[in-house]
Amino acid sequence: MSSTSSPDLTSELRSLWRTRPVRTPDDSRIAGVCGGFGRRYGVDPVLFRIAFVIAALWGGAGVFLYALAWLLLRSAGDEVSKGEALLGKGRASGSKATAVVLVVVVLLSAPTFGGSGEAFFVGAGFLLAAAMLVGWYALHRRTPTPPAGWAEATAVRPPSAGTGAPDVADPGAPFGPPVPPSWDPLGAAPFAWDLPDPAYTPLPDAPPAPPRSRLTTVTLGLALIAVAVAVGLTTLGGVTWLEPTRIAAIALAVVAVGLLVGAVTRTGHGLLVVAGPLAGFVLLASLIQVPEGGWEGAGDLRVEITGPAQLDTPVTHEFGDVTVDMRGLVLDRDRGYRITNEVGEVRVLLPAGLDVQATCRTDIGRVECPESAGPDAGGPVLTLDVTTNLGDVEVTR
Repeated sequence: MSSTSSPDLTSELRSLWRTRPVRTPDDSRIAGVCGGFGRRYGVDPVLFRIAFVIAALWGGAGVFLYALAWLLLRSAGDEVSKGEALLGKGRASGSKATAVVLVVVVLLSAPTFGGSGEAFFVGAGFLLAAAMLVGWYALHRRTPTPPAGWAEATAVRPPSAGTGAPDVADPGAPFGPPVPPSWDPLGAAPFAWDLPDPAYTPLPDAPPAPPRSRLTTVTLGLALIAVAVAVGLTTLGGVTWLEPTRIAAIALAVVAVGLLVGAVTRTGHGLLVVAGPLAGFVLLASLIQVPEGGWEGAGDLRVEITGPAQLDTPVTHEFGDVTVDMRGLVLDRDRGYRITNEVGEVRVLLPAGLDVQATCRTDIGRVECPESAGPDAGGPVLTLDVTTNLGDVEVTR
């Protein structure tokens, strides 16, 4: 099964890159990236602009992806992209300084994915970047062949060169400068000026364009309102369970309703551009559960207890082995101590003469935890509560 699917995916990715969008600076806001995607896949460029803005505000991926697309996608009429032109592989419009600035922006914006101290591979920016790339792949699957006229609109322009014809505006020409006919106002073909004017045949009127549906605009507006209400409940109302993943799921639910309506009315195809990144973000965020406070509780932990006051602070760990060394502890009275770990081994080292009552628990792993780990001499007793979900528990002297 794997030998059959891998070549198909590889060929699809090669086709995606071979028919990748071409930037359209003629109808752009910045560099024509969104306009190029819209023209290539038949989607309103405004939806791509919204996706980039959301990704830029939520994790910083939008700045990185837009600068990278500006660098790697060629402009209509150019031979190569700015990045390729910077490496000397062809001709591209604009200066090389712009390409250098784009390289700097890409390098500076790449580390911002994690945000808020989270690791790179679990940050919201990384999830949105992955979702937008998956959305691009889904658009290619929907429209693998470029639309009609796309190749002509994005064709490479030949370098400007002289035509070799005489200068028709030369005042020294015999009998004054010749006047080009009406069909050649630029004087590009003086060798054919003696031909009669071609007959004018009016083109047939184009059929009226069907009225554009408002389903996409209304659905996106409702989704933004739902997100704004959820954020307001979180920040002002104190609703703590409305975390970013659930807020994105609410917006995805609104977009899904719009897609259902569009499936019946055959409208709202532009919602796929927003639904893809949202669905990818919700799916990845639900699979990768970031513990509260980030991943600070990861890695091996060693705690040394030398005084009774340290027993007032329990050990709470997320991932990694935990070793608690109590061999230098002298109790002043009966005390309790709790050690909790999510994934990893827990080992407790006790002094020789300490009376300990220990309770050890693990869901998956080995337990070595005697009920009484010391002589009952009538002295202070240490009550241990040791728990781990996955790993061994060992209490020794």
